[in-house]
Amino acid sequence: MIVCRTILSSVLLLALIVPGRSANANPAVGTPRWFRETGHTLAYSFRVFWEQNGGLPILGYPLTEVFVEAGRPVQYFERARLEWHADEGLVLAGHLGRWAAQDLPRHPAFARADRRTSDGRDYFVETGHHLGGSFQQFWHLNGGLPVFGFPLSEEFLEISPTDGQTYLVQYFERARFEWHPEKPAQWQVLLGHLGRQYLETERPAPEWALIPVGGAERAWDGVRPTRIRMPRIDLDTEIVEAGFALDGWDVPRYTAAHYWPVGAYPGTRGNISIAGHVGYKDTIFNQLPRAAVGDEIILSVGPNERRYRVTDIWTVEPNDSWVMARTTTETLTLITCVPPGTYSHRRIVRAVPIEE
Repeated sequence: MIVCRTILSSVLLLALIVPGRSANANPAVGTPRWFRETGHTLAYSFRVFWEQNGGLPILGYPLTEVFVEAGRPVQYFERARLEWHADEGLVLAGHLGRWAAQDLPRHPAFARADRRTSDGRDYFVETGHHLGGSFQQFWHLNGGLPVFGFPLSEEFLEISPTDGQTYLVQYFERARFEWHPEKPAQWQVLLGHLGRQYLETERPAPEWALIPVGGAERAWDGVRPTRIRMPRIDLDTEIVEAGFALDGWDVPRYTAAHYWPVGAYPGTRGNISIAGHVGYKDTIFNQLPRAAVGDEIILSVGPNERRYRVTDIWTVEPNDSWVMARTTTETLTLITCVPPGTYSHRRIVRAVPIEE
């Protein structure tokens, strides 16, 4: 990787998903990992979130590969569904707790409770429920609101759909807590297998996403762009996933780079940011300065293709980071350096999907 010293310090959304603010790009962050236990991968934004928010004990093993559901890249785990919201710049855990609780609206534990101020429990006016005891401690120590959401119920006894045993439970927007007093202290609060339960009940994943893969290199195969072509200007190059830092962007010498920490993916909402060098003979974005409004761009995603039409072209200063800012609709942004020889500015090619 070559680190281009492009000042993009206003792309601060990276701090939401990558720990620390390294002065140099860190390509190791989010490196793909493969789990022999389930045969599935974990990578990029989802790996960062998984590691920052409890990992295996909290979220469990991955049960699928990443696929697009409701316009977002998602991946199912034993205890959760992770969603990449590129239009907001963050990973969120899906509301599987709300889904699991939908058949229990008349249970007394889900009725709004009166606030109690003297027993040390938290009270959430947003949903009208308390949080106390071991569940309260676990909630605060393991991610709180972003990971588990607000409580949807009080504590109550329920027969587990996983093993048929009766446990003290409490439902949250994104999780179900279970009390297991027979286990060692550090394992007495466990999360229910809502990810597994949702997959088995609702069957949202395509068949290919459920099939185990052979290694980490298959991570995000179903959604990540792997090649870009612009037929009119003879641009044709591979794309790799690349990291990002606040004062530089990783650009491989012989391929283009899609920036997973800040970018969307083909077919999803957000800004798909791809950069590549000029100046290397017959490689990467050498022809990109010849692009014109109306040109067709073709992104390959595995065996599939998605087509875009160029709508805008700009030449900007290196610190004009707004070109990589989040967008609410699917947008493709290509970046390279101009003019050849001095590379003092950036050529930006902006495109939108061609509707089928």
